Parts: sequence; structure tokens; C-alpha cells
Amino acid sequence: MLVSTLSEALNVNEAAVKLLLTLYAGYILALIHRRSLFAAPKNHQYLYFILSGIGILYWNYGWDVLHSLLCVVTQWLIFLVLGGSVYAVTTSFVFQLGYLTLGYLYFSTSDYDINWLIPQCVLTLRLIGLAFDVYDGHRNEDDLSSDQKQRAIRDFPSLFELLGYNYLYCGYIVGPQYPLQRARALINGELTDSPGQRPNSVMAGFRRGFSGTVMLGIQTYIDIFFYPQYYTTSEFQGSGFFYKAGYVAIAGHNTLLRYVCIWMINEGACIICGLGYTKDDKTGKAKWDAVRNVTLHKFLLAQSFQDIINCFNVNTNGWVMRYVFKRLRFVGIRTVSHLSALTFLAVWHGLHVGYFTCFAYEFLTMTVEKPFITLLRESSFVKKLKSISVLSWIPSAIGFFYLHSLLGYCMIDFTLLTWDRYQPVHASIYYHGHVFYGTLYVLLTLRTLLVPAEKKTQ
Repeated sequence: MLVSTLSEALNVNEAAVKLLLTLYAGYILALIHRRSLFAAPKNHQYLYFILSGIGILYWNYGWDVLHSLLCVVTQWLIFLVLGGSVYAVTTSFVFQLGYLTLGYLYFSTSDYDINWLIPQCVLTLRLIGLAFDVYDGHRNEDDLSSDQKQRAIRDFPSLFELLGYNYLYCGYIVGPQYPLQRARALINGELTDSPGQRPNSVMAGFRRGFSGTVMLGIQTYIDIFFYPQYYTTSEFQGSGFFYKAGYVAIAGHNTLLRYVCIWMINEGACIICGLGYTKDDKTGKAKWDAVRNVTLHKFLLAQSFQDIINCFNVNTNGWVMRYVFKRLRFVGIRTVSHLSALTFLAVWHGLHVGYFTCFAYEFLTMTVEKPFITLLRESSFVKKLKSISVLSWIPSAIGFFYLHSLLGYCMIDFTLLTWDRYQPVHASIYYHGHVFYGTLYVLLTLRTLLVPAEKKTQ
């Protein structure tokens, strides 16, 4: 009754309402956990995670909860049979990503779906990452990086621990990603600013959740007027170029803001239970951003696509960097690693062509943006502008305008998903993003070719 009432009041489908209520339920579960189970025997805590996590999933998706159970049990069997070998990593990667892909094939529609595949995305990364961590734990320690040493698992988790780790109430539905070592530290009562006592994190958690809720209210209001589905209407198609370009810029940015709000709300529960605890290396004071997935002020004030990558979906980007990009160093070609990471991300999001073209834009954008920004920063004109206090804001303003005029354009494919929907939109605004980056790429290439040979060798 409550779900249907809220669905009608907010004008969103019931699945979205359930998802949002699930995130807020995480606060209640976190308060119960810290009040009654802080530093309790690990099996008691894992049982709490399992029962609450599966209960939440069943309420949201019914018997589709069996998909996640099957994948967790299969991962345990992989460890049981193949141990911490490279074969276990390969088998885990193929099975977990393959299962997710088959789920997309049989359960996805032509729209953005809120179903069991959302938490399955989180589970897929977590289980593949765990396979790598167990593998690292059974390698020669001298061959590991400092990050790999911190995450390495030198034993084999039991089935009970695997279930508890993956069904932690504030880490399953929409993330965040965190290693088994952090879950174990939470279980042992180590993630606290007061050794032996509960973390002083309740107010910090509620502040984060309140900020996310306020931003979600703002985002939802903006969405009434600026929404991607409007791109496909004849009214939009018949509008002028600058109106369409401006509309796409606002709607695209607002679409990303929805993810920001959801992550912030979920992060509040992570902070309350202690999962977000970390210590400032310089001051020694407690911080609560260990599993932060977005930095709001950096997102709102970003001036380049690199800024967006640095502050948006941080945990997933870090996971791909750690387990895909860096693991391909043996290839020796950075472009191959970059393309492989982006292809993985596209498949992980779904099988719609829009995901693949969107991440292709990211590759093109970063290929062009980095040398272009470097060129601008080294130019005497920009340096002179920054040296004049009255004019020093101009480069930042131009960067802000550049990002916000093109970010929404790059999001068109991501939101409309299919070629027949988004191609007419690109055509109606004359492929302005494609033209911009294509022109910039040609100019940078020509500049490289025209640089005197002696200067290149300096």
C-alpha cells in the first residue's frame, strides 16, 4: 500500500520506490547492527547480513534472489576445486560476467530496467575482485604491489562468509565495492575511531544521507522539465539548435545527478555501521569516506571529463583500474588496456549498443582532452590570464562551459540505449559533439606532425 501510494505521488514506478525505500532501510539495519552486534561473534554478524540482505532482495525481486545465491555458491565451489590459482581467476571472470550477460540477454527490455540485474552488477564485480584477491594471496609477496598486498586473501573464505560478505545490507543493492579485507575489519570491530567501541559515525552518516535526499529532491524537480525521453519527440526535433544543445546539456547532467544522489543516500548507512571509516594520514583524524562513490562539489564544479572520472562512480572506476587496466600491463600497450577496460564497462552495463557507443565517446574524449588541456595550460596566453587576478577565472569558466555543453551530449546514447532512438537526436543537433572532437583530433594530429623533428627529440 505504501509503495503504490508513493509511486503515484512521485510519478515513478513501484520498482524505483522499493529501491529507494531499501536504501533508507539500510539506516535502520545499520543502527541495529552497531547497537546489538558491534564486535559480536563473526557468525552472528554474518547471519544478520545474510538474513537481512536476502530478505531485502526477496522484497524487491522475489525469487530472482536465487540468481545471486547460485553465483555465490558457484564462486565458493570454484575456490574449493581450483584454489587460488590463475585458473580460478579465469573461471570466475568467465562465469560471473557470462551469467550477468545472459541475464541481460533474457531479462532486459529496450528501456532502463530496475530488476535483479542491478544488484547482480555489484555482485559480479565483487566476486571477480575476490577471485583476484585470493589469487594474490597465494602468489609470492614480492611480486605484489602495495595495494595488492593490502587486499590479498591468504586463506579461502567459507560459504557462510561468502554469503555474509556479499549480502551486507548497505553494500549489495547499489554497491559500493569494497574488498573482503574491509568486511573482515568491520566484523572484527576495527573500523572505528574509538578502539574497542562503536564508531562515532551516526551524525556523519545521517548528514550524508540528508545531503543525498535534498539533492534527490532537486534532481527530481529538474527532471520534470529536463528528461531524456523528450529528445525523441517532434517538439524537440523541431526546436532550434541552441535550445536543443542547451536542453541536452542540462538533462544529461541531471541524469548523472540521479546516480550521485542514490550513492550518497546509500553511503550514509555505510558510514553509520563503520564501513566508511578511514584515518587521515596527515592529521590522524577519522574520516568517513573510505567507500565514497562520488564527491558532490567536485561533480558540480567539474571543468573537464577527467574531473568527472575522478569524482563520479569512484569505486567502480577504481575496481576497473585495479582488476582490468593494471592486470593488462603485460601487454605493454596502454591503449589496449584502456580499450579493454572501457569494453568491459560497456558489457557490464548491458548489451544495448548505446552503452558501447557511450564508452567509445569516453575513449575519444580522453584521447583528445588530455593533450589539448596540456597544450592550453602550457600556452603563454592562458598563463597570462591566470596571472591577472581580474581575469584568472576565465580559463575555469571556459572549462566549465566546455564540459557541461558536451557531457549531456555524450550521455544521449547511454540514456536512450538503442540506435533507432538516439541517432535521430544526434542528427537533429548536427552531431555537434562528434564534429567538435573530430576537429580537435585532426588539429592535434596536424600539430604533432608539424612539430620540428629536433623539438620532438628534446
